[in-house]
Amino acid sequence: MKGKNTQKNRTRSHQRLIRFNDEENDYINTKVEASPFNNFQNFARILLITGEVHFTDYSELKSLNYEVNRIGNNINQLAKLAHEFQEISPADIQQLQSKMTDLTALVSEQLKQVKKEERRL
Repeated sequence: MKGKNTQKNRTRSHQRLIRFNDEENDYINTKVEASPFNNFQNFARILLITGEVHFTDYSELKSLNYEVNRIGNNINQLAKLAHEFQEISPADIQQLQSKMTDLTALVSEQLKQVKKEERRL
């Protein structure tokens, strides 16, 4: 009974069946994993409808995000030392931390936006 109810609620009611040999299946699985889609169904549907699937390499943006976070950690360590030895004014530390927070948010937002746009294609 459960299967019949879910069939009625589906927005995509037409199913296509396709078969692959082991080599083809491995190749397609590699393509799906490298794509922005989380499963074969989404990958295949977009590919069949639009005729293409766009791949974006996020490694540089992820690396940038990682480095920005490391810089933020260094600033926090410097701020701690500055407080200990009282060689920098609290206002200067606050300004530096604020700029670092803004930079981190900017990089994170840019990465999210690029990924979001990729999923729309």
